[in-house]
Amino acid sequence: MKKIIRPLIGLIQRSFQQAAQPVPFVGTQPFIISKHRNIMALYDLTPEIGSQHFIASTATIIGDVELASQCVVWYGAVLRGDLNGIRILNRVIIGERSVLHTAASLPNGMPAVLSIGNNVMVQNDCTLYSCTIGDNCFIGYRSIILEGAKLEDGAVLAPGTVVPPGRLIPSNQLWAGNPAQYVRDVEEKDLNQLSYVIGNQFAIAREHDYEYLPYNSAYLQKENSPEDSNPELVATLRQYEDWEEGQVKL
Repeated sequence: MKKIIRPLIGLIQRSFQQAAQPVPFVGTQPFIISKHRNIMALYDLTPEIGSQHFIASTATIIGDVELASQCVVWYGAVLRGDLNGIRILNRVIIGERSVLHTAASLPNGMPAVLSIGNNVMVQNDCTLYSCTIGDNCFIGYRSIILEGAKLEDGAVLAPGTVVPPGRLIPSNQLWAGNPAQYVRDVEEKDLNQLSYVIGNQFAIAREHDYEYLPYNSAYLQKENSPEDSNPELVATLRQYEDWEEGQVKL
């Protein structure tokens, strides 16, 4: 009996080892299969995305997500509308590796939808969880906004700020710290700088978007060669060089 069982066990182990190989090989080069999907439906929930947007190739948008026009979602960002919806209006920047997700419900009975207004900058590595962001807001690097929190129009969060659940950040105020505390009122120059940053981000996103065309924009950076500036002269010189080398007979 042992002579029969041992070979059978060895065969099963080898089968599992072969099936567990994540990267199949074709010849000498690995053939990598990526299961990543840039925009993915979940159940019957399909993301709705407006016009004039840039969604990076490694960003992920899942489920009940609505993006209006002129939005930028940078590399590694995740917008996960699985338990509730995410609503984003015009001219919104979502930075690299930022995560936007939702709760099924809030303890106070308010809607758990994550909503973002117009002209909003969310910098890198931020986490937004079932919160409400007004118009013209700026959210600094690695900030965390928890469920039920609300930023009114023109609110600014310094980098690393943590907004506790249910906290209200009044309009045109700068808050910072963990937990978030009032620092000062937002001045006109701060709002102008926000507009400049958003405009700059759109310009950079446009350059990235061009690189996804069949022919990228590298030709714009190429200096004119002699062939480009005077092709007839170059052809004449080459003919003369060929004649000196004896390749052209007169």
